[in-house]
Amino acid sequence: MKKEDSRYYEEVVAKKQMFGGKIFDVNVEQVVLPNGIPDIREVVEHRGAVAIIPFTDDDKMIFVRQWRTPMGQETLEIPAGKIDADEGSDLKEVALREMDEELGLTTDNLEQITSFFSSPGYSNEKLTVFAARDLKKVEFKRPLDPDEFLNVESLTLDEAKEQIKTGDICDAKTIYAITYWELLKAKEK
Repeated sequence: MKKEDSRYYEEVVAKKQMFGGKIFDVNVEQVVLPNGIPDIREVVEHRGAVAIIPFTDDDKMIFVRQWRTPMGQETLEIPAGKIDADEGSDLKEVALREMDEELGLTTDNLEQITSFFSSPGYSNEKLTVFAARDLKKVEFKRPLDPDEFLNVESLTLDEAKEQIKTGDICDAKTIYAITYWELLKAKEK
């Protein structure tokens, strides 16, 4: 809905960057609420990210296991990565880069499934999700980022659902991917 049509529109009257980082910026915005009262919003600005749901030919999904410092725990997630500043608007290329880097795989069968905002209450981060099928090994795998340490694991749907119960899978994009997979399976019946 356009801001002109919204009863809830908040007009930004001032904006100050409090932090500029390599992944995101943090701004404090002065807004005027729909009732005319001024207020403050703290906003995380992010270039966005992609996530990939990699389906194998033997009816499994590929995940990466890694440490997540903000959560203080190891997680099992679908492959994903931020859109770098020097990358264009072709999100399929970003997804293929991430598949190469994290999995050593590529595909000619990459389909955009959806896009969503991860935490719209304080961030503009938009995550675009792709399904990847007909996976094949790349000839020369891209190296992981210098700060990236992970292991690759393949799970069946039941195994993935169990990992949600144990808490190893605990992020929204991966739970979305498993729910999407479960819905695909239900349509097959």
